[in-house]
Amino acid sequence: MSKDEMERNNNELFVITGGGKGGAARQSNLSGSPNTRQLSRNVSLVNQKTIQWIQSRVEEVFTQVDDSLFMMAEKAHQQEEQDQLFQAIRVIRVEQSNLIDGFCDGIEDRFHNPRNDAPGEDVSPDLGSSLKNLSLVNNDDLEQQVAIRSMVSNIRRDHAEAIAALSLRLDTLVSCKIYDENLPLGPAAICSAFAEVLDDVEVSLRARMTLLKKFELHLVNRLGELYEACNQLLIEQGVLPTIEDPLRHRNRSNAPAAGGPASGANVPPVAAAMPSQMADSALSPGAVPGGVSGAPSGSYAPAGHVLTGGGSDPAGASVAASSVAGSNAGTVSEGSYTGVPGLVPAGAGAPAMATPTLLQHLGQFQMSLPAQSGVSGQLINVTELLQQHLVENRQSASLHELDSEVIRLVDMLFSFMLEDRNLAEPIKVQLIRMQLPMLKLAVSDKAFFSKSGHPARRLLNELADAAIGWQPGENYLNDPLYREVCTIVEEVLSRYDQDDRVFLRLLESFRAFSMRERKRAEVMERRTIDEAQGTARVEAAKARVAAVYDTLTAERKLPKIVHEWLNRVWSSVLFRACLKEGTDSGVWRQHVLTARDLIWSVVAPMPESSVKMQRLLPGLKKRLEEGAQSLSMSAGDRQRLMGGLEVLYRERQTLGERVESERERRTRERLVQELRREADSVLAIPVVEAVAPEDKGALDTEVLDEVRELPADQKALPDVEEIQQVVTEAAVLAPADLKPLPSDDNHWQQTYHLKDSWFLLRHPEKLPVRCRLAAIIRELDQFMFVNRQGAKVGVYSRLELAHALRDEELLPLEQGPLFERALQYVVGSCGDSKIPIRV
Repeated sequence: MSKDEMERNNNELFVITGGGKGGAARQSNLSGSPNTRQLSRNVSLVNQKTIQWIQSRVEEVFTQVDDSLFMMAEKAHQQEEQDQLFQAIRVIRVEQSNLIDGFCDGIEDRFHNPRNDAPGEDVSPDLGSSLKNLSLVNNDDLEQQVAIRSMVSNIRRDHAEAIAALSLRLDTLVSCKIYDENLPLGPAAICSAFAEVLDDVEVSLRARMTLLKKFELHLVNRLGELYEACNQLLIEQGVLPTIEDPLRHRNRSNAPAAGGPASGANVPPVAAAMPSQMADSALSPGAVPGGVSGAPSGSYAPAGHVLTGGGSDPAGASVAASSVAGSNAGTVSEGSYTGVPGLVPAGAGAPAMATPTLLQHLGQFQMSLPAQSGVSGQLINVTELLQQHLVENRQSASLHELDSEVIRLVDMLFSFMLEDRNLAEPIKVQLIRMQLPMLKLAVSDKAFFSKSGHPARRLLNELADAAIGWQPGENYLNDPLYREVCTIVEEVLSRYDQDDRVFLRLLESFRAFSMRERKRAEVMERRTIDEAQGTARVEAAKARVAAVYDTLTAERKLPKIVHEWLNRVWSSVLFRACLKEGTDSGVWRQHVLTARDLIWSVVAPMPESSVKMQRLLPGLKKRLEEGAQSLSMSAGDRQRLMGGLEVLYRERQTLGERVESERERRTRERLVQELRREADSVLAIPVVEAVAPEDKGALDTEVLDEVRELPADQKALPDVEEIQQVVTEAAVLAPADLKPLPSDDNHWQQTYHLKDSWFLLRHPEKLPVRCRLAAIIRELDQFMFVNRQGAKVGVYSRLELAHALRDEELLPLEQGPLFERALQYVVGSCGDSKIPIRV
């Protein structure tokens, strides 16, 4: 190994921590120029395109990271490893928006202040002058640096020409020199900006490397798209348009011109004809035309949601006719009918279209319709498409009465689905595309509507049921469920002809996918519920302990030592007993009785209660000592607390003895006075001389009687049963700003009948959120709602939930399979039908 290679390896194993040029290069670059350098128009366009592209790609990165980390956590063999991965999932979900914003801000800052982000470029070449400022890189940071260097090297190798061309073009637009190393959207800049935002995320090395791997796979490896788009943008703006790879130019010159004869050589006749028709006429919004047999009424389909096949361009119609007529000429005989071509009412003389012929036309329409990717779905007007097809082929035909009825029923069925609020619009757009396959099923099997177990119906129900809680995000096109639904619909459209086994195979495949998704959501939901229930149990236990103390200490002045026992020791004893054993256990009742006895021992009248105190105190002291020991209190604290009680009880005992002694003395004095009064009455002692001592004795007796006459069996404190009743009713107070509802209120009663229900949560300042009632927290009488991923959306008390239902803040979504609910709508709308229908 040469000396230069050894020095380069040393540079990669060490980083400058202070005093070197590399560590301060970025700071000097930022401080030496204004924070917001004005960008030219062309540079701003490149900046905007770069930020938009990166934002869409990085959102896909985080979606894939979430899925990968969850699968890794499921396969983890050790609890610690699994906990680290779940913790990483939670952290990344919480910080995702901040990470994306920080990443985009870092890229945008590099447009204003270009810097050299190339790995190892900022290390001073003079290692001898900076040895004291070098420190070893730890293994985790080294592994991350190696991964980033590998990404940058690969992109520079694979897209060197595009990067060089982009650097030259930007160099002509900005004041500072732009080259490959400081290109604002170069691989080094993008990787460094992403690494910078990751520095603040506290996750394990395995999760961090997974994040970098997905970043490389879904963003870095696709940077060629960004460079090509930015180069093309600058070429269109006239910035060095002649810089181009000669090989690419030569290949482009040899390729056939767009729209030439070769461009449509392999396109089937139907596929070549129908998309232009659909684009110009079949997909244009409008009401369903009337007057044609089998045409559904336009009253149930809103404007802008129905596909019509009519058009006013005869030239376009003739082009389509030349493609379609070749394989279908003569399928419908005009017979003796001499009227105008097209679809005519039954009984007008035109022959009825045979069912196989109708199925053939529907199959052609199915294969020719373009994919719908808009924000709202559109129904297909099959009758209008048939009318257009017959006119183009100069044929006339009518529809059988049952076929016309089937077309009308299927139109109404999918019209209901289009208006169903249970599903988000992107999902409805995909499900509506199954209109033609379902129509083909119903036409070929007139008993289709009565077969509740048909695989096609079950597949549609499974798709709708799995998507009921799905919420479209900003990057919903990359959502796993949405992609799976799109895949299923595409499979149906491309593979279904007349073999029902296609639906059964897709049903089994989607059920397996749904099971994996549900299992993943259940794990997160279980964690969310456990956390909420744990918090609720703690809050309920606190409320019940507080209720016990409020009942026992209300309007009573207690000694300081008793307050210390209750607040420091016995509240914790009761709290633990409530959490572990519950309020119905014997342990809880015993601890409540101990608290009651403690308070009674310091408020009971003395000396009337001396006998009871002598019997109570030994057992009470023992229970208090055991409770303090269960809390692992130090021996010094226990001795101090018990000593304080001993002093208090001795004082009360001394006070009782003094009161008893005083009572005995007073009793003796009263007896003496009575004897004297009897003697004085015999000797006729003047009354005036006896009045003063008699009044004094009467006053002392009155005060003494107040103490003595206090009943010994008086209930100084509530008994245990009364305390238990208060504890049972203890709950968190309802919000003061909500008005209580009567018990017979419909929305209040509805809160007692909710179970695993889906709702649409509407906030005044936020987008609607679909959520499900996941748990009823009995301890606090609260209702917890989660989204489809199992994350908590909101928690409501019963009163808050009733008000939310009444104010339509929470809208219940319809329960039951989608197809069956749609059939109920059809039966209620069309009345009697000749087609058998079973909901």
